[in-house]
Amino acid sequence: MRIDTGRFSSSARYAWPGRTTAFHDRRQGRKDAPGLRARLDSLPHPDTWERDTDPYPQLLTPHVLGIRASASRGADRLRSRLLHGERALCARIHAESVRVVTQYDVRQNPTPAALARYGELIGVWRTSAGVCRVRATVLTHEANQRLAHYWDAVLVSFQPPSEGPLTAGHLRRLPGRVDLDESWRRTDDWLWADGGPWPAPAPGPSGHPVVRALAILAAQPRRDAGAGIPHGDAAADPERGHG
Repeated sequence: MRIDTGRFSSSARYAWPGRTTAFHDRRQGRKDAPGLRARLDSLPHPDTWERDTDPYPQLLTPHVLGIRASASRGADRLRSRLLHGERALCARIHAESVRVVTQYDVRQNPTPAALARYGELIGVWRTSAGVCRVRATVLTHEANQRLAHYWDAVLVSFQPPSEGPLTAGHLRRLPGRVDLDESWRRTDDWLWADGGPWPAPAPGPSGHPVVRALAILAAQPRRDAGAGIPHGDAAADPERGHG
């Protein structure tokens, strides 16, 4: 009997590279362990660390920095591809933003139909940006998995075990942990940034047509969720309206 493995070829294709990467990370962790023991043992207790700060700056080895840089480059590439692939949509949003602002602010003549069309464009953009953000999140998860292999190899290499605050059973937060920056929670900002998608524009660019048009859209009464058009609260919510 012939077993059809076609449907499983994709997962099998990525299994071996993942194992190879894990093996490399763990081997590097064992190599770095002797030089890291003194640094680990000298760290203050985790309960004394301040929130929202990186408590491990002295533990950012070249290997850790390389993993972080790779994840950052990957996320930037995803963002660039999104903006390049949706450049026609972005141009339409810019043009429709001017039209909406002209009708509502200049002529004082609201046109719900035009605003509904604008809302549909914004909905398409946010869907595409949301897919891009999910892919970028996957990159960060993969990077953090690599860090987990690395640090596990570092800690288990200590003989006898380390007595410092970062033992194998008490690692509170991965040194060098990778997280997406705040701009990924506000992907609408990418629509009006000049000179590239990052850094983000200066705070409060209220004069930009896209910013004003989005504010007009968000101020409209919320419609039935089945309409598929972001209005009111749905547009203002950072989780539902910016991704």
